[in-house]
Amino acid sequence: MDYYLENYIENMIMEEFLNELDGQEHQIIMLYYWWGYRDAEIGKFLSESQQMVNYKRNRALRKIKSAISK
Repeated sequence: MDYYLENYIENMIMEEFLNELDGQEHQIIMLYYWWGYRDAEIGKFLSESQQMVNYKRNRALRKIKSAISK
């Protein structure tokens, strides 16, 4: 399969799972994995503690994993 087509399909699938998240969880995942920000930096953006951002990020990942396994 063409690399670009495969990448496009993966992005479409990931977008579907990201839409399962609430707004802040989606934002945290995007900032962390796509933009490379760390939990402490994201916490400053969202006025949350580093620990809360870490908790919400892990909760969001569990939701994504659960949706994938369905």
